[in-house]
Amino acid sequence: MLLKIKQVRKKGRKRMTNLTAKKLTAEEPTSIQSNDEQSNVQMDNCRLVIVTGDKGGVGKSTFARALLQTYLDNKREFVAFDADTSNPQIRRFYGNECDVQPFDIFTRGKADAFLDDLRTFMSPRVKPGESILPRGKFLFLLELPSQSIQYFRLFEKEMGFFELLQKELHSRVTMTAVINRTKDSVNQLLQMHDFCNGQVDYLIVKNLFFGETDAFERYDNSSKVKELKESGVKLPEIYMPDLIAHAYDYLDENNYSFAQGIAQNEKLSVRGRVSRWMENFKESITPVKDLLGLKDVTLS
Repeated sequence: MLLKIKQVRKKGRKRMTNLTAKKLTAEEPTSIQSNDEQSNVQMDNCRLVIVTGDKGGVGKSTFARALLQTYLDNKREFVAFDADTSNPQIRRFYGNECDVQPFDIFTRGKADAFLDDLRTFMSPRVKPGESILPRGKFLFLLELPSQSIQYFRLFEKEMGFFELLQKELHSRVTMTAVINRTKDSVNQLLQMHDFCNGQVDYLIVKNLFFGETDAFERYDNSSKVKELKESGVKLPEIYMPDLIAHAYDYLDENNYSFAQGIAQNEKLSVRGRVSRWMENFKESITPVKDLLGLKDVTLS
């Protein structure tokens, strides 16, 4: 009789343990593994957009800010990284509107934490005292400052950055090169391809601030660019519209985001110019929206 009672108590304790485990699983996920299971489908679509242009003044910050504004307008969940230590425009214009993280590409070893940061954003852990698992983020924007491509090249060589990103984080990179009409733009693209090769997607942005669509003859007529295309390298091209100087300067003077420029009431002319410019920008990136993390978004 005593043996039977012990067996009943043992079965009862086992049943209570199972019930407790089920309750914890349903109400309080506590590990990164549970988050991975929740996010497998999304991680296959993870995208890191790197905006570069190794010569200063080509318009890479303008493009990065407009793309960031497009993410905000379409309620995309993302994290921005600003690697410009002397003039961090993303942080200056958008630091109060979204998550902008620093990225030190110039100090050897400082950029190593970038991979760990990306993994944390993709697979956040449950915080102490909370029972709801935070949503992972799978879209990232990184603006590289001028004169930084060689530092990024060293970072990739020493870390195997692109390979780790693809194999470990199931992510794809879009290297976005903003160019002007000079030969330097061609050279920086060739340098970039030299170490990126087929590990990334490419996007060429022709900034119409420097002229009409036919003003990029040094790029269009480059024999080396033609060789790349003939070898099978995809180099899709888009045009970034030119924002008239007085509207651009007004935003710059007031540290306004594009949305704030549209919302302000002081300068109606600026509101009209910026509003239409953003419409044209979104129209220009529509053919390549998959490369910019906007695959399922209707841009208008």
